[in-house]
Order: sequence, then C-alpha cells, then structure tokens
Amino acid sequence: MHKPTERVLQILLTLASEKEDLTLSEISDKTGIPKSTISPILTTMVELKFLSKKDNMKYRIGINSFIVGESYIDSTSILEMIKNYMTEVVKECNEICQLGIVQDNKVFYIAKKEPKQSIQLMSYVGKFLPIYSTALGKVLIYKNSQNEIRELIGADMEALTKYTITNIDEFIDEIEKVKSRGYSYDIQETSLDAKCVAVPIEKDGKVIAAMSVSVPTFRSSEEKLKGILEILLKYKREIESTFEYTIFKDEDLI
Repeated sequence: MHKPTERVLQILLTLASEKEDLTLSEISDKTGIPKSTISPILTTMVELKFLSKKDNMKYRIGINSFIVGESYIDSTSILEMIKNYMTEVVKECNEICQLGIVQDNKVFYIAKKEPKQSIQLMSYVGKFLPIYSTALGKVLIYKNSQNEIRELIGADMEALTKYTITNIDEFIDEIEKVKSRGYSYDIQETSLDAKCVAVPIEKDGKVIAAMSVSVPTFRSSEEKLKGILEILLKYKREIESTFEYTIFKDEDLI
C-alpha cells in the first residue's frame, strides 16, 4: 500500500473510533506513526477541514470528513432501501431506530431514524461502541464460532455500566441465547438511560447488518420491548425478502 495514504486513513479511523478528542502524542501512540511524521499530516488535514484542532491542542474529525461519509451513505442504494424501512419502524414504535455493522472489533453505526419524541436518546451516525455491550453487536456476531468471538472481543472488556458483561465466558453464554432466539437485548449494558432490542439483517445465510430500536429507560417496559421486537422482526422479513429481487455486493452496504 501507499504508506502516506495509509497514514492519513489510519488517523481518520483512529479519531473516528475514539470517544474523546486526542492530542498529537495520543494519535501517534495509537497509530504507531512517529510524531515528526504525523505533525505535518495533521496540519494539512486541519487546513483542509478533514480534522479540527481545538484550543486545548486536541484533534477531532472535521466537517469535510463528515461530508464525505454522508455522501457515501446517501449514494448507497441498498442502504437507502433499508433506511426507508427504518422510517416505517419509527412510525410504528415512535422510538429511535439504528443500523450497524461490525468495523474491526466494534459496532459502527451507519444509519439512524429519529421519532418526534420530546425526549430522545443521544445518538449519531459514525459512532463506535463495543460489540459486547450492545444489542446490535450481539446479533452481528451471533453466527460466529466461539473462537472467532474470543479473538474478536479480546481480553479487555471495559464496563460501561454496572450491567455490562465483562467476562468473555459469560458473554459467549449470552450469544448462545441470541442464537436460540434470533434477536438480542441491551438492558442498560451500554447506558443506564436506555434499553435496546436488535435483530440481524441477513442475506444468503450471512449477517450483513443489524437493526435496533432504543428506548429511554423511564418509558421502557417488558410489554413495550416485546411490541418493538415484533415490529423489528416484521421489517427484518420485509428487508430480507427484498434481497431476493435485488442484486448487490456486500460492499454496497459497507
């Protein structure tokens, strides 16, 4: 690969996957790129607005990176089709609907549709979250072997809340439950403020994405989550039946 181009992309992916803004030294440590090499790259990316630099000397994704990402998403026909169904999900349950894929060892949120609720959950396209704490993550990997799951998750399972599963054996037991029922939950495992239910989107027996609905904890109930699950399963079937008449490659989605 072309090394200078690879470095630019490493920087973008590193900043996109982090919750916090990063200093030059932190970006260097995480990418393995020497400070002397990375400094002019960062300066150029800031000048072209692919990164932004704050007064505290920390960097974050810039507006032009967002524009490029949005342009890609809007031009992907198969994703647009799924987003149309997500709109219908939101109409029926009046809660936020999200679509995710696996990127490296995390869940990457590629689309969302929002309801007209006065109180909504904070969410955004381009967000990365751990596979092990999210409903999306669980159904995205539920067909993986136990060895594949162990390798993907790794040993560092940081607790996001007191309900987060942080033991790999317990997480694999959880995935076995997902396999038996075909859907998954996140019951305050990622945030104490939300509960979530997710279903896989499959083509030719392969999970290509996952769709979820999140509900603020204060207005969630077992009955509400059950109703949302039925809505998700209905539109999962409609999306997957559309694939029978649509020719596309996996790259069309990711």
